[in-house]
Amino acid sequence: MSSSKPRASVIIAIYKDVEALHCVLAGLMRQTEPNFEVVITEDGDDPAVAAYIATRMPEELDLHHLTQDDSGFRKTRAVNRAIASARSDYLIFLDGDCIPHQRFVEKHLLHAEPGRICTGRRVYLGAQTSARVRQEPDRIVALENRLTFFLKMIPLHVDGIRNYELGFPSDLLHRLVKRRQLGIMGCNFSCYREDIEHINGYNEDLPGIGGEDDDLEWRFNGLGMFTKNIKFQATTYHLHHPSRRQDTEVNLAISKRNREKREYFCQNGIRKDITTSDPR
Repeated sequence: MSSSKPRASVIIAIYKDVEALHCVLAGLMRQTEPNFEVVITEDGDDPAVAAYIATRMPEELDLHHLTQDDSGFRKTRAVNRAIASARSDYLIFLDGDCIPHQRFVEKHLLHAEPGRICTGRRVYLGAQTSARVRQEPDRIVALENRLTFFLKMIPLHVDGIRNYELGFPSDLLHRLVKRRQLGIMGCNFSCYREDIEHINGYNEDLPGIGGEDDDLEWRFNGLGMFTKNIKFQATTYHLHHPSRRQDTEVNLAISKRNREKREYFCQNGIRKDITTSDPR
């Protein structure tokens, strides 16, 4: 493990799925930008995850693993703990079911800007393609190649792939869309550590699945920090799984009340029991 500060900390939020995590790490091992650490933050404490991570060689990736009690959906807490432990000043956020394109870290760092939150998008893989990639993660390389992709276009579309065009980084297409507003997706965004600390990270008072990224975004906006569209630059490939939603309406109601009170700095975040509403 290097003692020097990495250029970026890639934070991966996961829950139990070792097979998907293996695919994500395979993608990170192919990155064109090598100087980053990986913080795997588990919303739980699964022995299978620990056993898998123990098999990874230190020279493969600079890995750090965080766990917490498995007591319901608490991704917000898991991610906040990762932010607090990260060694870099720049943070890139991934989910444990999203495989990064080989230029993912490079592109996030290229577009990094203080006071801006870089927001990318993802390709949604179909069920059969996802199953094959889970068995052989290097299959994702074919989807990053335009020629190979077009040869596989019909079966991919039959399988239900969506947003496939995002898999090909393009400066031209990026210039055409970069002024459009994009919301934060927790599986593909980045920012300076200082910026997310200004709003105290994710609000851990939100108990459900859904709306936590929107809550993060409006609090960023409230303190004058806005998203930066990096569509067609930084891309991930989302492995198919059944949609998970739980207590989303509760999250939205809490977020609505906090908006009305203009509480941009959440009390239950990275740091606890802070009384000021604007720490800057």
